[in-house]
Amino acid sequence: MRSDDRLLDIPVEPFQLTPLRVNNQRLNIEEYERGATKLKSRPLAVFIELTQNCNLRCPMCRFGEKYDPALNLDDATFDRLVEELFPTAHVVDLRGWGESTMLPRFGEFVARALEHRVQLRLVTNGQVNRRPVWDMMMRAHALVTVSCDAASPELFAKLRAGGTIERLVRTVETLVEARDRHGAPRENVCLNVVSSIDNLGELADIVRLAARLGVSLVSIHPIVTSLDDPAHLRNDLPRAQQAYEEAAQVGREEGVVVQLGAAPDPSLALPDMIRRPACMHPWSYAYVRYNGQVGFCDHLIGGDSDYTFGSLAENGFEDIWNGPQWQGLRAAHVSGDIPEDYMPCRWTYAQRYIDFEHLLHPGRASGLVTSETHQEVTLRRDPQQVPWAPWKPGELPAAQSGVLIPTTALTAGLRDGGSR
Repeated sequence: MRSDDRLLDIPVEPFQLTPLRVNNQRLNIEEYERGATKLKSRPLAVFIELTQNCNLRCPMCRFGEKYDPALNLDDATFDRLVEELFPTAHVVDLRGWGESTMLPRFGEFVARALEHRVQLRLVTNGQVNRRPVWDMMMRAHALVTVSCDAASPELFAKLRAGGTIERLVRTVETLVEARDRHGAPRENVCLNVVSSIDNLGELADIVRLAARLGVSLVSIHPIVTSLDDPAHLRNDLPRAQQAYEEAAQVGREEGVVVQLGAAPDPSLALPDMIRRPACMHPWSYAYVRYNGQVGFCDHLIGGDSDYTFGSLAENGFEDIWNGPQWQGLRAAHVSGDIPEDYMPCRWTYAQRYIDFEHLLHPGRASGLVTSETHQEVTLRRDPQQVPWAPWKPGELPAAQSGVLIPTTALTAGLRDGGSR
């Protein structure tokens, strides 16, 4: 896009750890570790949904919606977030349920964010190759994750309907070239895979593709769906385990780190890595939907408002951040008794590992599960003894009734400083 060319002349610099950010980080970690529910600190990571429009029609996500300008974030809300939250935030992530890069003014939002020298982050489907934007982001050593669910053109076209692997490759090549030209860390450009029964056979090939493109990190997250969905990995656990271990081994051979954002299934999870302290997201994360509604977790960015606590159109951020719903959620995570209203949070304690939380809370780095940290990235157990999550009433084995997450591990971890 020609209008992006002016971005090449705008000076930007990498993330700056200002005294304001240092103090906010220390306070946030301290409040998290002692299980405070009302916080004096502000979020360390801010996710901003610039749009819910998308240029693809992925079967796992959406079907054929037409572009609607009403689904774009307005300038006034973005300006308000820049002023209120960017000075203390470490990470600012410009993504949501839609595809941010399809917005003609996406480069302007990037430039505004980088004025505050935040650690900028983006997850993109890689179908729009915004060369000047990528140049600006790599000059600032931003983090760019490109979603890649297949290595073959045929499967890619099926899983990312409307997109092509060729366009993704061109975008990644542009990013890698800019990354290396501006001296950004190699891991700042990575591929993200949503694994399912459909693409298990191509996980290792995706890792090989990453190596050919000069990408040193591939992150794999399992599809989150119901058990009766044919794509659910529990439909073929032996194959899932084999595919994950093969991908990890290929990563070691090719010099690509394979990171698991979550276990492929609770019965394939590494128990010592999921039984960690309370999830830090209710303390350290905040996301803002395109319409100003505010939520607590980037994993729950979606097409509805089920997991939001208020709207900036009606309340100040501070009123929402320390409102009764958010405080109640923090208390539930400390006690380990997650209510029905937050069932997806239970999934966290059954399958999820550390994603990039260690960038905000360095002590969480010990929770990473990668091809470098673990020789085997899965551990097979009887699925009948490891319930699928989110759990529902009556679904738990008798031995696991009552509190639905490992309460002792959570509360003990918080008392011990939350470093596990």
